[in-house]
Amino acid sequence: MKATGLSPARCSALFAAALALPAAAQNYPAKPIRIVVPFGAGGSADTMARMVGQRFTESWGQPVVVENRTGAAGMIGAEFVARSAPDGYTLMLTSGAFSSTPALATKVPVDVFRDFTPVVNVSNTATIINVHPSLPVKSIKELVAFAKQRPGQISYATAGVGSTGHLATELFLATTGTRMLHVPYKANPIAVIDVIAGHVPVMFDLVLTGAPHVRSGKLRALAVTSSKRLPLLPDVPTVTEAGLPAFDANVWLGIMGPAALPRDIVMRLNGEVNRIIQLPDVVRRFNELGVEPAGGTPEAFAALHKADFAKWQKVVREANIKPE
Repeated sequence: MKATGLSPARCSALFAAALALPAAAQNYPAKPIRIVVPFGAGGSADTMARMVGQRFTESWGQPVVVENRTGAAGMIGAEFVARSAPDGYTLMLTSGAFSSTPALATKVPVDVFRDFTPVVNVSNTATIINVHPSLPVKSIKELVAFAKQRPGQISYATAGVGSTGHLATELFLATTGTRMLHVPYKANPIAVIDVIAGHVPVMFDLVLTGAPHVRSGKLRALAVTSSKRLPLLPDVPTVTEAGLPAFDANVWLGIMGPAALPRDIVMRLNGEVNRIIQLPDVVRRFNELGVEPAGGTPEAFAALHKADFAKWQKVVREANIKPE
């Protein structure tokens, strides 16, 4: 992992700011909070940031501004947050790509462990294993058997090399001892169009984007990677029910702050998010989006982040995935 790109002077400034924070933290928040989303507007991270931000405002009476800073697989926004003062007024709501991108890339502008303070895992988004209805399989076991009879002949679509779908499919292939042909596209919507058209028969997609096509009958879902069946797709079994309990391709969404974020601010944010994600209207919205509330301690979130990095690093190495 590359060391932080922060200068010694900048590090000293952040350290000095951190020493002055305990007293200020007693009155936190005393001014507007900025939540940086390192991805485009309208996506799952953006949706979650706005949902959480609205509840922060309702509870604390301070405006919350959601700011999209896109590019470099989320690293442009991450670098901005890493260089911000650790005072709780600049946060980041990011996705599991924060763990997988450095596992794939040879250079990143920040150290995703040392330069950030994990606050809370907000939600987990399941991966859905979709196939075109023309493919003669109706379960995970049938897909595995079908693929083993045709090694390297069945193709699968993704949003590109190193994308969430690519890594999830390679993890599936390694778990089941099968081989399929990767067909990368430049974006997820383009890949989905070709799968619906039957040009590529298999796609591992996030439930948020893949479920509508299952519900319309354009695609067939074999399983979801959630811990339990989703209200959005109650007839689709989990991977555990389908016989693959070791296959975990869930994608987390969570809040992080800069390094040296004071513990009392971390715990105030953590406690508030844990409260928010249990609210009936929030749970209802999560169900509509096909995501599961997460929550838990900062330490549990940090452990998840580290475990995901190790998992995806192993997948990248064993599948010999090279960034484009």
